[in-house]
Amino acid sequence: MIARLHRRQHTAEAALANALERPVSLTRELSHRIVASWDRLDMRSEFAEREGWSEVQWAAHLSQAQPRSEAGDLPRFLHFGIRLHRMDRPLAPAQWSEIAHRLARTAGLAAPADGEPCRWIALQFRHGRLDVIASLVREDGTLTRTPRRLAEELARQARILESEFDLVPARPPAAREEQVIADPLVAAEATPAQIAEQIRALTDEVNGSLAQARRLAEQAGHQLATRPEVYARRGAHQLEWAAGRLYGLLHDLEGTAETLANPPALLRNALVRSTRRPARAARRSR
Repeated sequence: MIARLHRRQHTAEAALANALERPVSLTRELSHRIVASWDRLDMRSEFAEREGWSEVQWAAHLSQAQPRSEAGDLPRFLHFGIRLHRMDRPLAPAQWSEIAHRLARTAGLAAPADGEPCRWIALQFRHGRLDVIASLVREDGTLTRTPRRLAEELARQARILESEFDLVPARPPAAREEQVIADPLVAAEATPAQIAEQIRALTDEVNGSLAQARRLAEQAGHQLATRPEVYARRGAHQLEWAAGRLYGLLHDLEGTAETLANPPALLRNALVRSTRRPARAARRSR
């Protein structure tokens, strides 16, 4: 289970759009995607009305609580979520609901002993993934206090949930970590030529993982550039920039591999160039 904390947003629509990976819709219904919500939102009451709520109406619902004092330009809508391992077993709706409430309590969204709760909903838009959208304004108008290191707290809660729900851990156990440290990628006795071969395998244009990452960034960037959404075009620009940096990295690694694989020839060429320079300088002086 991997927990991820997203950037806070100024509007509930922006936070919800980030979870849906597209702009919110005025006509699409969202109730069938919601697996949990803040305690005072009774899904069974007025169900006929809420069943037809659009994504925009749910965003408006999250925005109803207003702060008592002027909060300035501070973003006050939170978005975080978790993603299960692809080998994890399917979870029942009640289990997803329990996970959502645990994460909401970790984020400080539940009502304290002497206060009011925050409005939040947890939705499943993709298989094995849960997104929580919340307002940081409590029902009494006060702002909630999230943990100072919220990302770390969510990750810690994810480790606990993995153990309790018997899920595939996101990190290898300690024994595996020790094995990785004891068995590094580059052996201590590896020769420069062997290291060069490993680098060449990494940068190979057909099967190399770095070359594949560069091609993926280029192709995805070109595809996103044709989309009408602003965030898609922004992502296309970032991917093109990443592809350019990967290209430079590949070029540097290939040059290093060539140096390690053919040091005598490179040194010989350098010596020849160094001996020619004085002779050329002498001719120029004449």
